[in-house]
Amino acid sequence: MTKERTVASVIILIALMGKVLGFLRELLLANYFGTSSLVDIYLMSVTIPSILFGFLPAIGTAFTPIYYEIGEKKRQSKFLNNLLVASIVIALTCIILAYFTDDCIVAFCAPGFSETAKTTTIEFLRITIWIVLFNTPVQILVAFLNCKKDYINSNLSNLTVSFTQALFVIIAAYTNPIFLPIGVLLPWLFQFLWLFFSSIRQGYRPSLKITKDSYVKKLLFLAAPICISNLLVDLNGFVDKALSSSLPEGRLSALNYAFTIRAIFVTVATTVLATIYYPRISELTSEKNEKGIVGLVEKLLDIILIIIIPINTFCIIFGREEIQIVLMRGSFNAESLAITLSPFIMYMLSLSVIIIRELIIRVMYANGETKLNLCFGAINIGINVILSLIFVKKLEHNGLALATSIAAILTFPLYVRKLYKLVPGINLKKRLNILWKVIVASMTMGGATYLVNILLTPSIGDTFISTLLRFCICFATGIIAYGSMLVVLRVSVAIAIFDKIFNKFKRSNHD
Repeated sequence: MTKERTVASVIILIALMGKVLGFLRELLLANYFGTSSLVDIYLMSVTIPSILFGFLPAIGTAFTPIYYEIGEKKRQSKFLNNLLVASIVIALTCIILAYFTDDCIVAFCAPGFSETAKTTTIEFLRITIWIVLFNTPVQILVAFLNCKKDYINSNLSNLTVSFTQALFVIIAAYTNPIFLPIGVLLPWLFQFLWLFFSSIRQGYRPSLKITKDSYVKKLLFLAAPICISNLLVDLNGFVDKALSSSLPEGRLSALNYAFTIRAIFVTVATTVLATIYYPRISELTSEKNEKGIVGLVEKLLDIILIIIIPINTFCIIFGREEIQIVLMRGSFNAESLAITLSPFIMYMLSLSVIIIRELIIRVMYANGETKLNLCFGAINIGINVILSLIFVKKLEHNGLALATSIAAILTFPLYVRKLYKLVPGINLKKRLNILWKVIVASMTMGGATYLVNILLTPSIGDTFISTLLRFCICFATGIIAYGSMLVVLRVSVAIAIFDKIFNKFKRSNHD
């Protein structure tokens, strides 16, 4: 367990570094281009390949349980090679189709764009569409390396993506905007090469030959519902982008910035789940180790509840300060802040639900329950689309973010019910007991930090430095208030964590 915690800590650190670099890209984008129409065009050109072919990387998700089922190393390598070659052939076919219909695609996906904007979007799309060639092989190789417990390489490769994209935003700002889509494509190539050679070191033997493989057929059958589910998610994203394209200039950019800030927390959590715990859950499931699965899932649920809910509360209360600290400079002005704040708060309403849902989905995939997840996803997206169409008329882009959160919350009970069926040994009553205590502690923390913020604002001011200082003081106050309430309410998991931290601190001082 100590080794597992160490690896998890390293993965979290790498994920955080990746998000810092990703944020650097968003900071540079906001600084040089603000919430302009060019950013809307750029985002649309990146989104369209995901809308059309974003379901393909689901093949990588279905890879893990099949890989463990095969067992024998030579068969595993053959299976990996067949899958990679097949995915590349499928991707090239998709790219050729997109090239012949790019004008129709842009007209359909961005009906609210002007003719000039549509022309520029087509120009960008002819570059970004090549992402499709790399994203599925990348997901397959990441899954392979995770199965080999080479977590470092599978995650370090993401750093090259964020760094290169940030670099190309600067190049585009000082030369030509065409470097924006180029800066999205090249990192995928670099990441593929990194993962490809890392996989060779882990025993993969590449070949251009495709041989008959029953496991590939089985994977495609297993992946089909996941692909359709991803397609529905992308269609949902398409609805949001299409509706945003008809709103005033900059609304799509603001929606993206708000979503990106929330994505920090979701990405870090899901990276650890997908990298370390999904292969472990799949392995325990294949071994039919029910006790091990129950213990692992309960532990993950407790950690998510104790960590994510207070973060969620704090981010909603201090959303303005977070956006101001992170984005407000250069072309990102007070108006940009105003139109970004509301969708950010709307997105944050469902943060805890989404992260727990991601854990449950991993459990479902490990048990081969891909079709049911497809049904749940379809219900979620159906609600989201209906609410988006209703809310966008009065709330504009804020309504799109609110619809996303409401849909996630309404469908969440379906996932919880399924989790209890798949892992019946879970003590949900104990989790609910922890939940209400965490909510009370989070509300206490929120009240304390809000009060401190009100008292500090007149004396400290509202400049960047003063805002950062006030934010840090409130954050420290929140940690103390939250931790104290957990102890008062006798949350055993939290007390155990505090004891471990105290004992380590005591030992380090003694040494």
